Amino acid sequence: MRDLTRQLEDVARLLDEVGPLPPLKITFTHDPDDGPYVIVATPHQLKLADQRLAVDRIAARVQAVTKVGEVFRGHYGASAHGWWADTLIVAVTNAAPQMPGMPALPQQRTTTTCETAGVLRSLTTWAQKAEPYMDELEVRDHSLRHSVHVFVTADQAAQSVMEGLVPDTDSIWHRPGRRYRALLPTGQSLSVSVDSMR
Repeated sequence: MRDLTRQLEDVARLLDEVGPLPPLKITFTHDPDDGPYVIVATPHQLKLADQRLAVDRIAARVQAVTKVGEVFRGHYGASAHGWWADTLIVAVTNAAPQMPGMPALPQQRTTTTCETAGVLRSLTTWAQKAEPYMDELEVRDHSLRHSVHVFVTADQAAQSVMEGLVPDTDSIWHRPGRRYRALLPTGQSLSVSVDSMR
């Protein structure tokens, strides 16, 4: 990733401009050929029409045209690509079919899009130090709380991302060499996954 701090600030300002949206999953990633970009995805539990409305509102801000197409057989999705300041934004619906046992969105949402923007801004100091070791950063609004997830390619990178943080070693998801958990100084939970195939 390049200039993650700028990307976090850019997306936070975009969310401020767009206004209230459904809970989002925001992924800061990169393509080896085309460089860094940010994926703003709506939750699959929402009807496509509601997801599409969110993508359309983001598309309008980044001056892009929403495209609709078949993603899986019988399942359609919408996407828009455009620049916001110095950051390439890819807004997408999530067309994954609802599977038995998959959790629904909470009936009462306590998070807001404004709070998501605040979370992005709060991460800039920590992300500036951790960026060299990350392959991908994901910030997710779970409707009741926010979480942060990082993907790395080696255990040593995971340890560097975790440096200075208090590890959650009691969690069943904390497995050194594969996955780590900690609490960020900003109060969000952090999970780090090691994936050598990335």
